[in-house]
Amino acid sequence: MSDEVIRSAESFGVALEMKSVSKQFVGTLAVDNVDFNVKAGEVHALIGENGAGKSTLMKMIAGSFDDYSGDIYINKKKIDLHTPAHAKKNGIEMIYQELSLAMPLSIAENVLIGRLPKKGLFLDREQIVNETKRCLEMVGLDHLDPMLQIEEISQHEGQLVEIAKALGNNPHILVMDEPTSALSREEVERLFSIIHNLKKSGLAIVYISHHLPEIFEVADRVTVLRDGKKIGTKGINEVTSGELVQMMVGKSVTEFYSHTSHTKKNKRLGVEELSRYGFFHNVSFSAYEGEILGICGLSGAGRSELARVLVGLDEKDSGKVFLDNKEIILKNMGQAVANGIIYLTENRNIEGLALRLDVKENILAGLIPELIKKGIYQEGEGIDKVNELIEELSIYPPDPSRIVGNLSGGNQQKVLLAKWMACEPRVMILDEPTRGVDIGAKMTIHQSIERLSGEGNTVILISSDLPELVSLSSRVLIMRKGKIIKEMAKEECTEESVLLAANGEGL
Repeated sequence: MSDEVIRSAESFGVALEMKSVSKQFVGTLAVDNVDFNVKAGEVHALIGENGAGKSTLMKMIAGSFDDYSGDIYINKKKIDLHTPAHAKKNGIEMIYQELSLAMPLSIAENVLIGRLPKKGLFLDREQIVNETKRCLEMVGLDHLDPMLQIEEISQHEGQLVEIAKALGNNPHILVMDEPTSALSREEVERLFSIIHNLKKSGLAIVYISHHLPEIFEVADRVTVLRDGKKIGTKGINEVTSGELVQMMVGKSVTEFYSHTSHTKKNKRLGVEELSRYGFFHNVSFSAYEGEILGICGLSGAGRSELARVLVGLDEKDSGKVFLDNKEIILKNMGQAVANGIIYLTENRNIEGLALRLDVKENILAGLIPELIKKGIYQEGEGIDKVNELIEELSIYPPDPSRIVGNLSGGNQQKVLLAKWMACEPRVMILDEPTRGVDIGAKMTIHQSIERLSGEGNTVILISSDLPELVSLSSRVLIMRKGKIIKEMAKEECTEESVLLAANGEGL
């Protein structure tokens, strides 16, 4: 960051100020007369339920809309931010919750997009590598080869590359929308260290998150939005988590997680010596009717890779899988669904949803074979189930014809869960089912998970949210370096004990 930018931010104090800003969509006032500001050298958290207006407010700053009302000031100078290019020119960068990296390109081409160094008429490869390494070093990824293709790195590495890309443009206002959604605990701690150093350099940071513990760890102030309106702004030392929840949802919430006890019944799923070389090895476990079986592990432990093999998305190298004591060999997801096994992926936008289709089409996607009669797709026959799931999961707006890509992240996640609930599976493998959703949506999803297990379905819950994992699971399997190293009964499970076990301690 240049000395000029730092001096400018410090001298003006408030780096960004929004006065009486509003944004109207068709039929929805997404942001309603909101005042908001962030100071240089400050982290100002912005929180609220899905659909509260957080992302819309920040997209105004990022220049995504040309039809907002109200005034925006940068260093006390009124600016009209009607294009992303104009926002970048004024030192604003935004890191979105969903990755915007170009998969066919290298890390370097993504990080330096629009500013690749040249030597004469040709690209300067040496300078490209050096500049990319400088950016990657800021986020602890200096071990990565800048010429690696994006599809060759993990999702959490992609999230950090996204951050490196933004920092490489030397912004003085940085908006971070759920930046930890794809990061492990260790990577979150690294990110917070990066944020602390950026604060000291004078950067103004807007931090959007659904995780209240993060807010108290990283923020200086917090602003709460609800239904497009600003409810209030508090110094982080002036408010409790309970007060923030009440501001967000408009009522007191005393319990976030369910604590239903589970009784072990008949064995539903059996896994014997299952391996996929390089990812996990000799994994064996059983899951029972009516059980929520938790799987915990640090980044790279092999949890998602195990799930993908169980549903036929990836090929196993050895081992056996049994459903109701009968061996099954699954070659693809379609066969898994036909056998009553579904997988809710952690990456909803790339692997889970068809964002350009509507809610109804997405929810019915797993039922297409059942809805085809005499070669004709009977779309209308599934509408009652669609409406039922929209109501149960409180999908908002409750409109089956709404395009999924236009929904908030939390409502997209509910649509993905509804898609698989519509299939009425016997085994549900849920990979990070509440990642990036607000407290209200999380409670709704938890209630549905509890209902499904209570009806005798088997749920395998893969989650990095330790309170969620500990409270919902009847047992927890700990994975480390591709192996199951421990099984913990519910009475043994606390956040601390599970985390210690995942780190290989106390075994």
